[in-house]
Amino acid sequence: MNNDRGMAKWMPYKSLVDQTSSLARMRYKKNKIEKPRISNDKAEEMDEILRDYSGETVKAKYWEDGYIYEIEGPILKIDVFERVLRFIGKNVPLKNLVDLVRI
Repeated sequence: MNNDRGMAKWMPYKSLVDQTSSLARMRYKKNKIEKPRISNDKAEEMDEILRDYSGETVKAKYWEDGYIYEIEGPILKIDVFERVLRFIGKNVPLKNLVDLVRI
């Protein structure tokens, strides 16, 4: 007598395929970090770079939704009313800025 159930024995594992997106969301949430605090010295340094900015390339690190991202390039506009740095394809709120350096 053959006790092999064929493909039926693998049916419970089919649910793992359906759980892939749930597992990815859980990993995403698990790896989030709190917004880093910046020192007064760092804040003054970034402020000086923005006050004296004249079109050079900068590297900006910013916090967004629990992760630190980096963007490099010229700042298209420093929008003081909306408190945003405008780069090509990305707007970075000043409140999320973690680091800013000239390149």
